[in-house]
Amino acid sequence: KVLNQVSSGRPLSVDKRRVAMQQPVLRRRQKLTIGLLGISFLLVISIFIAGYIVVFVMPHRELVVRVDGVEYTRGDLVELVRISQKSSEFLGGTFDASTGIFESLQLMVENEILMQMGPSQGIFVSDEEIDDQIALIMRPEEQMALGKSEEQIVRETAERHLNYLNTIQIDESTHRLLVQKAILREKFRQQVGESVPFVAEQVHLFRIVMPQTGEMDIMQLKYEDAVRDITDPNQFQLAYIEIAREFSVDIPEKVRLGGDMGWIAKGVISDYERDFFLLEPGELSEPVKDKDNHTQTLFFMISERQPAKELSSEVRDELKSKALQDWINDERSNHDVYAIFNSFIYDWVFQQLRLSSRAPTPTPDPLQSILNSR
Repeated sequence: KVLNQVSSGRPLSVDKRRVAMQQPVLRRRQKLTIGLLGISFLLVISIFIAGYIVVFVMPHRELVVRVDGVEYTRGDLVELVRISQKSSEFLGGTFDASTGIFESLQLMVENEILMQMGPSQGIFVSDEEIDDQIALIMRPEEQMALGKSEEQIVRETAERHLNYLNTIQIDESTHRLLVQKAILREKFRQQVGESVPFVAEQVHLFRIVMPQTGEMDIMQLKYEDAVRDITDPNQFQLAYIEIAREFSVDIPEKVRLGGDMGWIAKGVISDYERDFFLLEPGELSEPVKDKDNHTQTLFFMISERQPAKELSSEVRDELKSKALQDWINDERSNHDVYAIFNSFIYDWVFQQLRLSSRAPTPTPDPLQSILNSR
């Protein structure tokens, strides 16, 4: 029948009953296809969202520090390090991630201990003190304030503060909390530092820095010849200076001074104290490995010792900081402290800092010196 229709040139007839029977099947197939495509799309989106959460959201919320129930996350650590990093970049300095990240983690633990211990030690920080500290830091420098009224200075201080918050990209409450912790830390430092004496045993210290491949034997022989039969401290100093200028590879300024480190009290250079503090005047120390550069060797000498010499204000400040650190280390055992830091966390934090460094460089953080005060 179909062949006859084709050969005769008549249009093909359509079996309407068959088409009507096939339409529901076709519609079901279309719905099934669309449903499968939709499910596949949702599955792909779900995988993408899950991957995003795992890679970008969850790590920020992972715990790194807990002190008596108060928790800090990786995101908190990144934020604290970011302020230090951006400040260093603006000031033309360098940010040492190998130590900076760990030091920020340590600062988290220590400042939380101080926050919790403040009330029991009678140490508090008022809102007025925070306001005064912010105003002091944000106030225009004296030269920039010349000829301006106090009202104008106050206005510029407020504008600078607002600009600081916008540039560093932190809200005011976070900023005030940082200032509060900084003030509290300084109050603890002053209170604990009251035990630091005004006089202490001190030695006049010199040092020579030599490479591992340097002529250490020759230096030691020339030094022994130079100080033989000398008892006068001034003569010791002259001998030290000449030897240091000839052999030392210390920084240029220190070489120019002949390795003179000044008067040093106990606790100021604690890493090397046992290597030099008990030396007799004129005695050269044994070779000491440089803890900051393992390709170098240190030699220490003292020209004079005084059992009770007045401490300079700078040395007393250093000893106060050390006293605070010792106090915190002792107090830490009285708290439930959990802190985790490993190479994986370090790499992750460092990567976040690299990402944040792509943003415009902010103004320096004027609180950095206070935040890092020890």
